[in-house]
Amino acid sequence: MSKRRILTLIVIPILLISGLIIVLINNPREPTATLILAQQRIDFGTLPEWEGTATRTVTARNTGKSTRRILNVHTGCSYAKITAPEQIRPNEEAAFHIVLTPETLPADETTATATIFTDDPNTPSVNLTIVAAAKRFATLNPDACDFGGIRPETTHEKELKLSLNAPLDASGVRLLPSNRPELTWQMTPDPDTDTSRLITVQLRSPKASGRFASLLTVAFPNERTLTLPVYGFIQND
Repeated sequence: MSKRRILTLIVIPILLISGLIIVLINNPREPTATLILAQQRIDFGTLPEWEGTATRTVTARNTGKSTRRILNVHTGCSYAKITAPEQIRPNEEAAFHIVLTPETLPADETTATATIFTDDPNTPSVNLTIVAAAKRFATLNPDACDFGGIRPETTHEKELKLSLNAPLDASGVRLLPSNRPELTWQMTPDPDTDTSRLITVQLRSPKASGRFASLLTVAFPNERTLTLPVYGFIQND
């Protein structure tokens, strides 16, 4: 047999097969998940906290040939709870119920990743992204009262706006007395709108220099409260 024929019939096929084996070893096929979520992202939008909890549902299908057991679900946050089925039979669907509590939800849009753990040996977990934001029943703007650097025994005032987002009886909103005698405040109607109030905070700075800090509390007819941090720095120079 000629060298050319040996090269064509034996050497080249061996090299091609060896190359194919190397490719398969270095690029193994990723296992396919058998639990498939109808949606991998649930957006709750903005949730008014006075309306209570909000619920969304996502379905999952078992595309495998054996029953998939749901071992555990980690929500990835403190404001969400997920109710899951115990198991899903082959080629069947089941519902996961996601319940959010707006009162503990951050006001700005936030994202959490929930992880569903199953007994699938190849892909034992599936992720679900939860997006939401809360609308507070009331807000202070600004949300803190900073007097900055001030001299001892001087009087200073700051004005803030209290916005009522929930359908509350504004006449039932109260400013609780301060536990610091040098700190007083009062509330007046906002001439621009019925759903907000103007709050004036007055501070008579103490004699001693150093940092001043306190909390003022707004009480609402729905038995909720809102706190306002007040701080400043008393300096002699």
